[in-house]
Amino acid sequence: MYVPIKRLALAAALLGTTCAAGTAWGADCPEGFPNKPIDFLVGFGAGGGTDAIARSIAAAIEAQQGWTIVVDNRPGAGGGVMAASLKNADADGYTVGIAGTDTVAIVPYTSPDAQFTWDDFAYLGSGMQINYGLVTRSDSPFSTLEEFIDYAKEKGRATVSVGGTNQEVLVKQLGEHFGVTLVAVPGKGAAAALQEALGGHVDATTQGSQHVQQIQSGDMKQLASLIDKRVDYAPDSKTLAESGLDPSVAMQAFTILMVPKGVDEAIMTCLAGAVDEAVGSDTYGELMRNFDNKAVNLGPDGVTDIVQQSATNYEKVLAAN
Repeated sequence: MYVPIKRLALAAALLGTTCAAGTAWGADCPEGFPNKPIDFLVGFGAGGGTDAIARSIAAAIEAQQGWTIVVDNRPGAGGGVMAASLKNADADGYTVGIAGTDTVAIVPYTSPDAQFTWDDFAYLGSGMQINYGLVTRSDSPFSTLEEFIDYAKEKGRATVSVGGTNQEVLVKQLGEHFGVTLVAVPGKGAAAALQEALGGHVDATTQGSQHVQQIQSGDMKQLASLIDKRVDYAPDSKTLAESGLDPSVAMQAFTILMVPKGVDEAIMTCLAGAVDEAVGSDTYGELMRNFDNKAVNLGPDGVTDIVQQSATNYEKVLAAN
């Protein structure tokens, strides 16, 4: 289901409330724009999830608007390489960046070389929410978060492989809340973290998408949903709030589209409308079904609020570590 979220519905969206599908904004563009190809800079390598989302949205925009979109992968530093390039691009609407919220909410506070902050960009919308979950092998002796915590207390600790700083922070918060030693084991991305868990080298792992196929095949099970709602592929897996944690602990991560700050408002409206139509397209919906996910466009204001909220939170948390 496609979920466009307008400004007046933002508060409900941030609380995890479902908004009814509405009419797409439409690409209301200034005369003569665009008059040349638009570059999509992707913060991650070809063949990954973010790349697939960028190419699907680009294809939908080309079909719906008749524009030409050139996809250019700029991997590195968790999307930081792309963001640095985007910040220095002309603010004319012809360069759009695609990454995750972590690129602008976390990277500036973990990489001393990052020459940007979240406020250096303007935001067009989002493609999907990343459905993070805490998962383990199907033969593990625990099946819920509470059982996992009991296991950790009995053993003295438990290990969790993670694919990013946001997950490392969450593992620490879980340990502090339950008064147990949970050790986050950083690796080279989500795929490596998943293999650590499948190989029995750690007790559990935090995953954003690659675990879904493993759950469906019966090789893994989900202990908890780490976002603000339960997910269809693990409907019995409770949220962290349902297990007694503050709702603010839930991970709010989205695939987002952004431009350098200073783009003309009329062009911003045009691009945001084109993105909204593309995210609502049948072709993009098919990609989401392949991901066992749903299209979610928070719109410019929704993405801006999520990014600002996340950046403020991570700046404080990471400074305290």
